Amino acid sequence: MGKNTTSSLLRECIVQGLLLLLQEKPLEDISVKEIVEKAGVNRSTYYRHFRDKEEVARHFYRLRLDEALATAYQGITPLDYLAGIFARFLQYREELLLLEKHNLTYLLLVEMNSRIPQVHSPREGAAHSLHCNYHIGGVFNSFRYWLSENMATAPEKLAAQCMTFLPENFAPMLLKRRE
Repeated sequence: MGKNTTSSLLRECIVQGLLLLLQEKPLEDISVKEIVEKAGVNRSTYYRHFRDKEEVARHFYRLRLDEALATAYQGITPLDYLAGIFARFLQYREELLLLEKHNLTYLLLVEMNSRIPQVHSPREGAAHSLHCNYHIGGVFNSFRYWLSENMATAPEKLAAQCMTFLPENFAPMLLKRRE
C-alpha cells in the first residue's frame, strides 16, 4: 500500500470518526481525543493531516466535490452537469444532512470557492472571477435549498428547476474532457 493510499485511508478514518461523533453531539463538544479514539488513530496522525475539526469536515466536502467535478466536462449539457452534481451528493445524503444539522454546510461553500476556480482552464480577469463566483453561489444556494427539504427532490428534477432560472444559452464553465 503506497504512502498516498495510507494517508487517504487515515484521513477517511478521521472523517468517519467525526461523523459518528456528530450523531451524538455538537462539534464544539467533540474533542480531538474523541475523534482519534473513534477513528482508531493517534493524535499525531490527526494533526499531520488536519489543523482542526472544521478542516476534517472540509475534507469530506472536498472529496465529494472532487467526485462531482470528475464527471463534468466540456460538451455536457447544463442540465446533465447540475443533475450529475446533485446525484453525486445524494449518495451521501445522511452525512450531508448531519453536517447541515450542525451548521457546517458553509464549509462546502469554502471548498467550492477554493476548488472550482482551480479546475477550470486558466483565464484571467475580473469577468472570469465574477462568472465563477456567480456560478458557485447559484449551485451552493440550490444545494442549501435541497438540504432544507431533506434532499427529497430527485436530482434530475432539482436540476430541471434550476435550469428555469438560467439564461437560455447558459453553458457552465467546465473542464476539458480527460482522456
